[in-house]
Amino acid sequence: MGLYKAVIIDDEIWTRETIKKLAKWKENGLEVVGEASDGEYGLELIRHTRPDVILTDVKMPNLDGIQLIRQLRAEQNDALVIFISGYDDYTYIRSALKLDALDYLLKPVKEEELNKMLALCTSRLSKQEHLVMQEEEKGFLQVPWAADFFTKQENLCDALISTDTDVIREKCRDILVLVQKYETGEPSKGTMVCVYYSMMNHLEQFLLNRELKPHDITADKETSFVFSRDLGFVQMMEYLEQLYLLTAEKIHELNRNRGRFNVAPIEKYMQEHFTEAISLEMMAEQFYVSKEYLSKAFKQETGRGFWEYLTSLRMERAKELILDYKIPLKEVGELTGYMDQAHFYKTFKKYHQKTPGEIQSSIIDNK
Repeated sequence: MGLYKAVIIDDEIWTRETIKKLAKWKENGLEVVGEASDGEYGLELIRHTRPDVILTDVKMPNLDGIQLIRQLRAEQNDALVIFISGYDDYTYIRSALKLDALDYLLKPVKEEELNKMLALCTSRLSKQEHLVMQEEEKGFLQVPWAADFFTKQENLCDALISTDTDVIREKCRDILVLVQKYETGEPSKGTMVCVYYSMMNHLEQFLLNRELKPHDITADKETSFVFSRDLGFVQMMEYLEQLYLLTAEKIHELNRNRGRFNVAPIEKYMQEHFTEAISLEMMAEQFYVSKEYLSKAFKQETGRGFWEYLTSLRMERAKELILDYKIPLKEVGELTGYMDQAHFYKTFKKYHQKTPGEIQSSIIDNK
């Protein structure tokens, strides 16, 4: 994967230079492809460069940042946006959030906060890329047995969790038999390529979810299958089977050395997406473990239950929105992942021992 593209739009040259200097672009998988000093030039820059990430000031001449992003959203541009401004004003924050901005940073921009946002951008872009890839993959395999193939492929990924080599061989065999059943003679070149990359993509995602790199598995092996007349579908499946077996061996080794499931990637995901609809079932499916096992492992490693941890992230953010950003109480719940206002108020009071209104009143009393 190449670097994702970013643009910086701000009428103050020193702000643009500061952002470029503070940001760890390559480490975060990004590169700056353009700059603009006002919203109008920024709009044309974005239309031509199609960046993945937009860092823009709110107050600018000709076309301000809010108007700029509103225009882009109207054009179906869904680039990730980080608003930057010296104006600590709720009106701007609310407008930014309504335009699906990733976050809102105040000047002077802090290095740690900026890089945290850029890392979050890369994480979201990577996930979006994977989802698009899966959809394209399903559309590419236009055969009557496609649904059966994808089901068996998921079964193979499930088998990786157990690290049982016999089960993995069996699931690979199921895919081989399925394709041979429906394809007369040797499968077509298109079918072979699609099956290969579909299985490789699923294997790569499995590894990434465990903070492993494909190179960790293929270091001592050829890095790809060579498609040729001399190597047919059976040889291709044998190659893939060996990669899946090597993956199982690596996972088994890590589990033995670690003695427990690594929940760090799950914690990181929750910290980045806690305002969204997150469930134990969804996380278990995404990280290829059972929800029962995930619940137990999460409690053992963090000392807190899954829901307890998720609630703490949301409640601390809710308090911050009330105290630091002066967000109206009726909007705080929705901004922290609660669609049911009554449930939000009840949870808030139980966690903070005060209602949102009492927290808000404390600001006035202190003043």
